[in-house]
Amino acid sequence: MKLRGYVRITSFMILALAILFATAIVNTKNMNSYKQQLEVSYQHSLSELAECMSTVNTDLTKSLYSNSSAELRQLSRELFAKCSVAKNAVSRLPVSQMELGNIYKFLSQASDYAQYIENKLENGGKITEQEHKNIKALLEYSEKFAASASEMMRSVSSGAKITDGGVKSRTSVSVTPLSNSFSESAKSFESFPTLIYDGPFSDRVLNKKSKLVSNAEIKTREECKTIAAKALDINENKLSFDADERSSLPCYSFKHGRYTVSVTKQGGYIKSILYSGVISTSDISEESAVKRAVKYLNKLGYKYMKESYYSSSDNICTINFAYAKKGVYVYSDLIKVGVSLSDGKIVSLDASTYLTNHIERAVFSNKISAKKARKSLSPYLKVNGVKKCIIPKENGKEVQCWEFSCTSYDTGEDALIYINSKTGKEENILILLYTDGGTLTE
Repeated sequence: MKLRGYVRITSFMILALAILFATAIVNTKNMNSYKQQLEVSYQHSLSELAECMSTVNTDLTKSLYSNSSAELRQLSRELFAKCSVAKNAVSRLPVSQMELGNIYKFLSQASDYAQYIENKLENGGKITEQEHKNIKALLEYSEKFAASASEMMRSVSSGAKITDGGVKSRTSVSVTPLSNSFSESAKSFESFPTLIYDGPFSDRVLNKKSKLVSNAEIKTREECKTIAAKALDINENKLSFDADERSSLPCYSFKHGRYTVSVTKQGGYIKSILYSGVISTSDISEESAVKRAVKYLNKLGYKYMKESYYSSSDNICTINFAYAKKGVYVYSDLIKVGVSLSDGKIVSLDASTYLTNHIERAVFSNKISAKKARKSLSPYLKVNGVKKCIIPKENGKEVQCWEFSCTSYDTGEDALIYINSKTGKEENILILLYTDGGTLTE
């Protein structure tokens, strides 16, 4: 090869190395810039949390001192608002890294209890001695978490970085074992007093026992293993025992590769399936995914399940199913199924809500017709359809309703309006959100 050829090749190599080096510098600079922005965001959220916890402390303390219904109502209102702001701050932080999960659970119950107190006082009630003790207990936990948040802020002030894992909560508060369901994760602490009130986080709702499971036949671990193997369509020998789950729905869990399957000890119901792998492609349609999910639920014995809406993310289509029999949709009995859009395999299933709530219910009855219920709707809504349903309320009770699918003349948005079939009262409104990933509600 001539000298000119060597020079040309060498020049190209030097140029390529220079481009790679420059690209690496730019990428490193961009990454550092992003990390700095993330750090600033984290620190802002931590500062907001610390300020809110301080205010929560103050409001709870004043609630112990006040004997004025008007003042207590105002304090409860402020406490609810501050707890909501604090929860938003926690949600923006790397919770697992900073061990803040217990603060979020505390804020959920504290805000709900504040709302309960406000509603009671609004209706002419008075704070009982037990309710006063509950507020005192909330204050004790609030003080611990406020101190923890302040300690983390001091670490930040000393130069520790949240993004580097240098800021953690050192306040240790014993908590109950948590399941994957939100209601379980919202449970209070082991030593926390039992709170009995009408709210979504009350103990009578969180500790609800499943009639379906508790009345079923007890299965051995080996029988549950057989059921888990059938659910994955594999030989039992390929499954290994993973854990003995002692939650409100006691289960045996088993592993096979990246799959984990939980089977209830009573009844042998599949409670959950979880796949920890990554789905890299999307080759089948969402409509096909829905059909596969329906077929799979039938295979597991979950009959009369009707898809309500779905969303897709990371090449997984997650479909929400509600129990629907004789034209009545029961929104208390839900099952969530995740289907791989790569090959149509089931990669997740959560039946805990269905297993907790499912019972044989009274036949749907209505004192007012759908036509009369329609008169309770806003005149600014166009009605697209109506069906019978049963919806859960925050206090754990259920209400038979007419569900109206509507479109707003003002905004063009679609919504679901629920009118009580006995009283004609508007019970709930859900706004439908259409995204690239599917349909959601808020």
